[in-house]
Amino acid sequence: MSNKTSRRGFMKASAATAAGGYLMSNPLTSHAMAPGYRSPNEQPVVGFIGTGIRYHTYLGKAALKHAPCAALADVDSMQAGRALQVVMDAHREAGHPLDTRAHEDYRKVLDRKDIDAVVIGCVDHWHSKVAIDALLAGKDVYCEKPLTLTIREGQQILKVLEKTGRVFQVGTQQRNEFNQLFVKAAAMMREGRIGKCKKVTVALGPSRECDALPQVDPPKHLNWDLWQGQCEVKPYREAPTMTDVTGWGAGHNFGRGHRYYRWFYEYSGGKMTDWGAHHIDIALWALDRLGDDAGKIKINPVSSYHPVPLDDKGMPTSDDRFNTAVNFQVDLTFDDGLEMRVCDVTDGFGNGIMFEGEKGRYFVNRGKLTGKPVEDLEKNPLDESKIGALYASGKRPESNNMGCFFDCIKSRETPSSDVASHHKAMNVCHAINVALRLGREVVYDTKAEDFGDDALANSFIERQQRKGFEINVS
Repeated sequence: MSNKTSRRGFMKASAATAAGGYLMSNPLTSHAMAPGYRSPNEQPVVGFIGTGIRYHTYLGKAALKHAPCAALADVDSMQAGRALQVVMDAHREAGHPLDTRAHEDYRKVLDRKDIDAVVIGCVDHWHSKVAIDALLAGKDVYCEKPLTLTIREGQQILKVLEKTGRVFQVGTQQRNEFNQLFVKAAAMMREGRIGKCKKVTVALGPSRECDALPQVDPPKHLNWDLWQGQCEVKPYREAPTMTDVTGWGAGHNFGRGHRYYRWFYEYSGGKMTDWGAHHIDIALWALDRLGDDAGKIKINPVSSYHPVPLDDKGMPTSDDRFNTAVNFQVDLTFDDGLEMRVCDVTDGFGNGIMFEGEKGRYFVNRGKLTGKPVEDLEKNPLDESKIGALYASGKRPESNNMGCFFDCIKSRETPSSDVASHHKAMNVCHAINVALRLGREVVYDTKAEDFGDDALANSFIERQQRKGFEINVS
């Protein structure tokens, strides 16, 4: 397709979506199939909910390799138009005749009887509600991390998942991508390659802060009220020329909406629900502490800084700038004495996991797996059964994260990044954030999923939801 044709298709898509209508790809006469399916009738049909950054960097093209898309939804008509163009191009290339429609309301996607699975890539504070509604609508679900922002949301998802029996893959790709580096690191721990583990250091990378953001009108293509969902209504803020202290934001508008929402407690949880959802998950997965027998964890916020002062209940006192913790160090102590340090950066490395035990130590991140125990693998390879035992299905996935999801749609097996273990990992992330927001030690009970008799800490287990956007599990 020429650039001119592609741009013309995108402009038509954006205009029609902005007008509140729907868009359709051109019907084709042939129907190519995704790999692994014997007939078009066996092949699943997918819907996309949320089509921002992750849709374009991974979710869209990854899912379209396995299934055609019948509908998508986004509260931003410009994003929906761009996403629709991706679908139209993929359908044309694959020979799919399926008409595709774009909507503002995600429930229009769930109402489609011909859609078998949904891929959720909307903003974090919408994940749980959309996922639950999708399960209740009879859809299999792939949802980006973090799946939850509270402990209660995870409990609700598990309840509905058990009731519906659907397939659910969480978007924590480190469990079966990145050259299997994290898989090897976890299997090494399960095999006891460094003896008893004494300490784990989890570095999540630099956090972000900004100057005060001016209040402005939201973009005409964005339904700001619907974007906020269950959250308390706040004015839209944006500044196109702010300075990002990490240097990451050059060329992108700072604001309360797209891209930077993760740095507001209202919509996400900062580094804990961003990189913590990856690295803390891997650390606990390797240590086999994602079940009900992980005991109690003392969580001590050694140091941290919040760009916005918090009140005595841990709530931000201003809405004009990023408010999640920066420059933090949190020390966790498990019942058996195991120590885990979670920080943004530490001496020696800025992002990754260091495992230290009686017989050595090793380090892993998305680019490398290093240390003497790793070198020893050349002469003493990993036991393949230990790798399979990492997963709820009991075997190593044969595909990447999205491929595993579609494999499991066929087999009805539990995917590599299952909800039950992700829920346990996210609960630890949420508990760390509670300690940071209260500025004191808390004790989290992994089995009871609460903070004992600490009433203020327990107040974070769930949060009030705006009328009309409540999560309904029935």
